[in-house]
Amino acid sequence: MSVQAAQDGEAARSDVLAGREAVITGGSKGIGLGIADALMAAGAHVTLTARGAGQLTAAAETLRARYPGQEVRTMVGDTAGACEATLARLDAILPAVDVVVANAGWGNIRSFLEITGQDWDDIVALNLTGTFRVMQWAARRMVAADDGADRAILVVSSIRALGARVGTAPYAATKAALNQLVRVAALELAGTGVRVNALSPGITATPMSIEQNPQVLAAMTQSVPMGRAGTPVDMGAAAVFLCSPQARFVTGANLVVDGGESLK
Repeated sequence: MSVQAAQDGEAARSDVLAGREAVITGGSKGIGLGIADALMAAGAHVTLTARGAGQLTAAAETLRARYPGQEVRTMVGDTAGACEATLARLDAILPAVDVVVANAGWGNIRSFLEITGQDWDDIVALNLTGTFRVMQWAARRMVAADDGADRAILVVSSIRALGARVGTAPYAATKAALNQLVRVAALELAGTGVRVNALSPGITATPMSIEQNPQVLAAMTQSVPMGRAGTPVDMGAAAVFLCSPQARFVTGANLVVDGGESLK
């Protein structure tokens, strides 16, 4: 299957999250936008945060056109350097918090001997520290609701936490740390009605990866037993399951969505 063919399809429509309020960090593109689209297809209202205003606006316009009658809010915010201010502004605009997807993250490819202190600090600040703060904020809001409703926190991790790949040390380390953070948070919150899980994508064909590095993406896809890269639609479908009452007895789990890549 070609990379482009892997992009075909759309999120399945349902009402499993009808009327629920969802927040997606890093929600303006790629996997984050795919998850936002899937949550809306399942009936949720969404609030997207990201650093770029232009991409946020474009994402919101697309979602509003696709799901008329459902709320789409946007907030330019940084869950690393300005995390506390971003979360305070979210508190001010959100009537409720039922689902939070901590998706914002990044990494670079650099050999172990060439990683700089700034590389390490920047990746840890966003992927690990920023995600922890988002998780804690979400948990506090959800626990305070105290109404018995099923609520979910989903952390977007990576299969890079499960194996070693050259050039990914800070990224892989932060994602591995997130997996354990999810487990501890899930254990502590298990009696509150708040579930905490991780989603670990493998190689994923996003519009940006297709446009910028189609040859690299195609080469990497050769390592996937199912013969194609994942798509934002694939990740969105998994996110809907983990964030909905369909998974009401699932917490502390790490759902790997990689076409079998990590089996090798």
